[in-house]
Amino acid sequence: MTMVEINRVWLNVDTDTNKITLFSRPRVSIRVDEYIWSLIEENIVKPHKLMRSEKHRYLLKTSFDRFDPVRHQYYPLSPYNGPLREGVKPDSANGWYPREDFADSEERTTWFSPDKIWTNCGNKVLDVNIDAANVSESITPREYADLLFDGIGAALVFNFKRLKREEFDELKSKINWNMVESFPFPASFEEQQYIGDEGKIHVYSWDGRQETNLVGPYSVRDLYLEHFGK
Repeated sequence: MTMVEINRVWLNVDTDTNKITLFSRPRVSIRVDEYIWSLIEENIVKPHKLMRSEKHRYLLKTSFDRFDPVRHQYYPLSPYNGPLREGVKPDSANGWYPREDFADSEERTTWFSPDKIWTNCGNKVLDVNIDAANVSESITPREYADLLFDGIGAALVFNFKRLKREEFDELKSKINWNMVESFPFPASFEEQQYIGDEGKIHVYSWDGRQETNLVGPYSVRDLYLEHFGK
């Protein structure tokens, strides 16, 4: 039983275009997340005695997005994003850099945005955004798990300086890919378990007097099942 609650986040609407993005989210079972976290928890988190608190519950919040070189312009310094270009000086006050400041940024299509552990309603949140070119409704459990493992690694290394990427890379070779690929794919809507799946997609504008619906309201579940079927 994991000591951390897993929170999957997917933004169902592109806020720039009001286009529904629900149908492009990974259709991978939440059990893949549980397996990957349990592997990291048993081999790195517990041995290093990390994320232990009598007061707080911990939440692992992961958010995937398809990498868009136009929208995704800035990333934090992380061994998972590669080194900075020669001549670019680290800025400890800022911590985020234009994508072109990273070495090999033109070829790189997978990026990670880990955040400092923060407190929300008494819970400690370990938060990472994962942007990759292969994020879509067709991403396989193996591809998803590969990104997720590195995303969690990026978040932990970002927060705990004694951890090194090399330790995660060594552990990654021990992933049981047969286990990862044993879960149903595409997973059913109920087995995906994204935050907000029981809610509605609703975007509206307010001019001070009148509310205007821009998108929805639609039931997330009904809209998904209408598109993909059961």
